[in-house]
Amino acid sequence: MSHLSEVERLGLNGLPADCRLVRSRRKTLAIHVSHNQIEIRAPLFIGRGEIARFVEKNRGWVIRTYQEKTRLHGERLVLQDGALIFYKARPTRLALAEASRSAVSVDDRTLRIQGPGATTGRAGPILQQWLMAQARAWLPPRSRALAEHLQVGDRLHDVVLRKTRSKWGHCTVGGRIQYNWLIMLAPDAVIDYMISHEVCHLVHMNHSPAYWEVVASVCPDYRQYAGWLRKHEHRLWF
Repeated sequence: MSHLSEVERLGLNGLPADCRLVRSRRKTLAIHVSHNQIEIRAPLFIGRGEIARFVEKNRGWVIRTYQEKTRLHGERLVLQDGALIFYKARPTRLALAEASRSAVSVDDRTLRIQGPGATTGRAGPILQQWLMAQARAWLPPRSRALAEHLQVGDRLHDVVLRKTRSKWGHCTVGGRIQYNWLIMLAPDAVIDYMISHEVCHLVHMNHSPAYWEVVASVCPDYRQYAGWLRKHEHRLWF
């Protein structure tokens, strides 16, 4: 790992965030951009001049990516009293309150989280418990019903819920479907698309044209719902 002085010697002026140079035994140059840092990943043998030219060549991409990452970071879900949560595709105001018993309620304008420590860092576990309860009531029965409709009910062996780092759903060759319970923050149609996506893998364990034909047969507007999830999924994580 380099010192800041090496970054300064590269002459990388005008970049929109702090720049960090990391040297390793990698073979190629790469740039990783986050909402608060630009990291240049370089092989040990490449000189500063070549690194500087590489960054300058990609300057436009770096700036655009940084701006997009900053926008997405600003829209992330933060569990604070008065903050906005993107619930069922509606910006909804959070209201946190201390109470002896945990509860979550929602109307057109407000999602209320109350319970012990709700205003001091415990709102997350309370919301998780509420979303898990909804997921257990919605995802397994609808998955089994769709599997029966597609005549592959005997292939569905289990439905589990887990908060994963990237995937919203996963289907194994053994017939085990896993859903990320955070999907319950999404619109109902998007949730049903996710169920269709995973259950249809019991018919075709791939993403072939034949697979997408099955998906379209049970969820004709799947492209719209998949697009919604790609666009807004960053707003559903906490």
